[in-house]
Amino acid sequence: MILPEKLYNFLKGQGIDFYTGVPDSLLKDFLKYIQDHSSSGEHVSTANEGLAIGLASGYHFRTNKIPLVYLQNSGLGNIINPLTSLADKEMYAVPMLLMIGWRGKPGTKDEPQHSKMGRIMMQLLDTLEIPCCTLDTDETSSFKRISEAIVIAKKEQRPVALIVPESIFEKYEGVQETNKHELMREEVIKALIGKLSGDELVVCTTGKIGREFYEQNEMAGRRIKKYLLSVGAMGHANHVALGLKMQSDKKIIVLDGDGALLMQMGSLPTIAHHAKNDFIHIVINNGSHESVGGQPTEGFFADCCGIANASGYPNVICINNENELNEWLQNGLNSSLLQFVEIRTNKESRSNLGRPAGQPAKWKEDLMNELNKK
Repeated sequence: MILPEKLYNFLKGQGIDFYTGVPDSLLKDFLKYIQDHSSSGEHVSTANEGLAIGLASGYHFRTNKIPLVYLQNSGLGNIINPLTSLADKEMYAVPMLLMIGWRGKPGTKDEPQHSKMGRIMMQLLDTLEIPCCTLDTDETSSFKRISEAIVIAKKEQRPVALIVPESIFEKYEGVQETNKHELMREEVIKALIGKLSGDELVVCTTGKIGREFYEQNEMAGRRIKKYLLSVGAMGHANHVALGLKMQSDKKIIVLDGDGALLMQMGSLPTIAHHAKNDFIHIVINNGSHESVGGQPTEGFFADCCGIANASGYPNVICINNENELNEWLQNGLNSSLLQFVEIRTNKESRSNLGRPAGQPAKWKEDLMNELNKK
């Protein structure tokens, strides 16, 4: 297997010492090592993958060096435009390495949202005319492929992809970061479910928020029957909710996350303009991409409530502790107003947290059947 330290030092010896992107669970051990050992200005985690291509391009324009952009293969959709109209050799010809985690690889067991991209990824990269090589657990052969990829990137002035399947990195624990917030996300979700009437429509973002909602709702006897788990399409759940609201008189509750919100921050003014009322946008902010390894987001650096206010939300609530949560829960969920609610939590979660049963097509069918009931 590949030791994160050896790869980091190998890349540094090849002149690569700038990293940017959006984390992936298959890369988490290497990314943790980068986070712990890169100096200021050598590593930036961006809000979405397309921005990482822009940042990497600017770095190259000033240094003439090769950056490394990391991402999950689901993020390929976010980088097609900047790859083809910025970094492509027919445009600004930016040499860079794309380290891509191969979720949903054919023949492996993975979650349904990764199946399609896992199957078409290599074809998509070929269509984009991006040379690629696949790494494996043999350090020597993998390092040779990386060296060849760097040569191609330099010689042809173009992006080259390094494909990373599951379980090729040695485990790296690294520095265990915590935050000061007392609230635990799953307990917050449990409290929310307990206060809802059961007639609301709940839309959950991808990651552990949806998984915890599903389990807590099951434990509550499926108290909420009208809900959708947006297990993929990170950052888009709040607009799925908006689309539902614009065609329904039901109260909508969105359970969003900091990483998802930051990825599509431009969603806020549109929601504020069109949601009008009976729409509660809850952002559970733990300052991290917890489901893919716990790497930090800019969630605690950003003033999410201030941004929501400036975007036009008429009612903005910031919750940092149990007293503030309980105070809001007394009447907040009963309000017919449009609200933005940020709840800051710690990074704790259960190690035995399960995954929702069934398939997305069935979840959609169940939701539509519930919405059509008289």
